[in-house]
Amino acid sequence: MGYYDGADVPVYDHLAEEFAVCDRWFSSVRGATLPNRLYALCGIAAGSRDDRPPYIPPLYHQPSFVRHLDAHHISWRWYSFDPGTLRLADVHYRLGHHHRFGYFSKTGLPWKTIFDIAVNPKIPSFLEDAAAGTLRQVSWIDPAFTNFNPLGFPVNDDHPPADIKDGQDLVLAVYDALAASPQWDRSLLVIVYDENGGFYDHVPPPQAVDDEPEMFGKYGVRVPAIIVSPWIEPRTVSHTLFDHTSIIKTILSRFCPKALHQPQQAKGRRASLGLKPQYPSLRVAQANHLGELLTRTTPRSAPLRDTLVRQAAARAAQIETSQPRRGRGGEDEQPLNDLQKSILAATDKLRRDGHPSNAP
Repeated sequence: MGYYDGADVPVYDHLAEEFAVCDRWFSSVRGATLPNRLYALCGIAAGSRDDRPPYIPPLYHQPSFVRHLDAHHISWRWYSFDPGTLRLADVHYRLGHHHRFGYFSKTGLPWKTIFDIAVNPKIPSFLEDAAAGTLRQVSWIDPAFTNFNPLGFPVNDDHPPADIKDGQDLVLAVYDALAASPQWDRSLLVIVYDENGGFYDHVPPPQAVDDEPEMFGKYGVRVPAIIVSPWIEPRTVSHTLFDHTSIIKTILSRFCPKALHQPQQAKGRRASLGLKPQYPSLRVAQANHLGELLTRTTPRSAPLRDTLVRQAAARAAQIETSQPRRGRGGEDEQPLNDLQKSILAATDKLRRDGHPSNAP
């Protein structure tokens, strides 16, 4: 067995020292990436613990929590590199809704510029919105799952064989932008993995309350989870049981708590018909939310992070001078993993259905 230390993942090391880690955050499903992502977005999967075969587009028809935000006029925006995973999960947002989606960045990271990629200047980006203080009430960020995103960013989702240093760059860019934003004092950032990648864990997953107990009545293996906010004390360690539905529970508890009340007609296994908000599932209703971590009575200033930014800038400069640009199918590119094949299959289907090639 091996592990990464603070020198390998300096951004996580900094965030763990300055904010909170959750040592009982379990993946929602004893299974693959996309069922776990469905739980994070919809509170339920699509009847399977497995991903679909790589070349079958993973396009689902599950009602997401975002429908409740729209119904209650809560502002939100989905940032990504590839087409946003919300488009894959919820048919209501499959096409259109372009003002709700943005790129993570259009000009590279703060310490690294992209080369010759032209994108629509009207498309917003997370880095721009954070700097301007115009982040919506809820923001979601997907990593770059493939090298073929329109911006040419390297894969930074930490799925093998991605370089974990690119993942650290992504997390640092999010954290640095949020910490420098006028909205820092009102922010809560959740950094979490969808599943554990098949690695060993010594903590057995407990039983889970679920609408489909035979298939999903037990949590998956624990995953890393870091919670960042000016309302959290440094070096906080939470032993509370969380899973991906805790994200939905936290958002709905904060902005539209009535959505968590189960209507009489929704009892039993819920249907996902129609485009209206749906009861977000028994798992969501009984999940723990993250409010208990916000223990301070006043927000604190963002910690200094200059060293992290200098390290990232130095690494970027070294890469640009020592090797050709990655991400465009060069000879030394790694073969695509199954998740990347699935994302590309979904992207191709979205394009054929009318989604613009230069939009997230």
